[in-house]
Amino acid sequence: MGESSISNIDIFLPGSGGANVNTIQTKHSGRKCILLHRRKDVEETIQLAKAIGLDIVECIFQSGKEHPRSFFGSGRLNAISAELEVINSAHPWHGVDLVLAHTNTNSTQIVELGKILGVECWDRVRLLLNLFTNQANSVEAKLQVKLAMLQADRSIMRELANLQNKGEKLGWGAGGRHALENNMKIIDREISTLLRKKRRREISENERRKRRNKEGVKSIGLIGYTNAGKSSLFQTMAGKPVLIEDQLFSTLETTIGRMQKSPRILMVDTIGFVDNLPAVLLDAFNSTIKESTMCDIILLIIDSEDEKNEFIRKLETTLRELESQKEQFEFKQLQVVLTKVDLVSFEKLDQLSDIIMSYGLDPAVCTSCIDKRGVIKLRDVLLSKLFRTPVLIDILPPTENHHISQLAIIAHLYELGHVIKETKLDTLDVIRITLWVDDGVLNRYLSKSNNQIIISKSISEANI
Repeated sequence: MGESSISNIDIFLPGSGGANVNTIQTKHSGRKCILLHRRKDVEETIQLAKAIGLDIVECIFQSGKEHPRSFFGSGRLNAISAELEVINSAHPWHGVDLVLAHTNTNSTQIVELGKILGVECWDRVRLLLNLFTNQANSVEAKLQVKLAMLQADRSIMRELANLQNKGEKLGWGAGGRHALENNMKIIDREISTLLRKKRRREISENERRKRRNKEGVKSIGLIGYTNAGKSSLFQTMAGKPVLIEDQLFSTLETTIGRMQKSPRILMVDTIGFVDNLPAVLLDAFNSTIKESTMCDIILLIIDSEDEKNEFIRKLETTLRELESQKEQFEFKQLQVVLTKVDLVSFEKLDQLSDIIMSYGLDPAVCTSCIDKRGVIKLRDVLLSKLFRTPVLIDILPPTENHHISQLAIIAHLYELGHVIKETKLDTLDVIRITLWVDDGVLNRYLSKSNNQIIISKSISEANI
């Protein structure tokens, strides 16, 4: 695509229907908006709005079944439209230029809302897309967000084209027929380009994953609801600095780091889930989510600070999303981890543990990244799941035929696995190493050791 086409594509915003950039606001912090909802569980949508700086001045509720064409009934929407037209500086709605719908609308609904209300309208898809645009930092995240954005815009434009073919007035932000057709062609070309880039990245990621598996590298994926504490646990376990904020979707891209003292165990942190995550976002971020679900072990991270009903809702959402990915893994790979346990009572932890086990999951490991409670236990549980039992290895002193120094061998073993203990057997000048290590990796190394290394035995954790 030429430079002009690329600049044109940048004017498209989620839900704009191809409107000119001059008619759409690109900076959202401080914007005033109204929230329309038919369900009273709006707290999470309000948090999402606050995350990009929107100021919700009023939440308007309408009971009954969702209108198939306009979400709210036309009578209620006409009344809101009339109110928007007559507001003055003393009106609570003064400065409102955006309406949010607390649902994942279809293209017909969002276009109809814009037509009736005469202002910019977003649903949860558009809200999340704008949040993701703010949060995307890596090339990977920006590519996936832009792809999801354009796919959402394309559905809007198709709806506008259908209305145009019917001879209807397109309303706010639509543009003329010629502009609409040109914009759709530009978006289709850009989507094709981004899909090709995405496929190339996926092929490259698959090749890296195959190489790691061939080399005996183990992996642990972190999965959970957004803001459950995944990144904090990742930093605590891997020692790799990552962005940690008390904010929804502070992590969009995949971050990989080695578990501390375990050079052949990788930890994978990625995007969190949210209730009713729109299909367009799931499709765009599928490869990112897959990076965690294809690991040897999956840590299902749950925030213990949530109250009971919220805890259950988030757990069920995460399990539902994992169910859609089950071709990539088996549920026996799951290890549940409760985070932020320093903020809750032992009684609540017992209650949450019972809830977790009622879903057929193994008992949770309770952790805190503040006082490091449970971190060592979690590491031992992971090592046990990955390698079953530690191994005792005796390293013989060098001789004429076996001239590799014991220190050099020990250094190699630290690279191959997780060393627990070194003991010198004085009477024999033998050094005994206790470590967690993959059988295949160890056997390959032993085949080159010229009998200077002897496996004494495998031992249980109780005997370490």
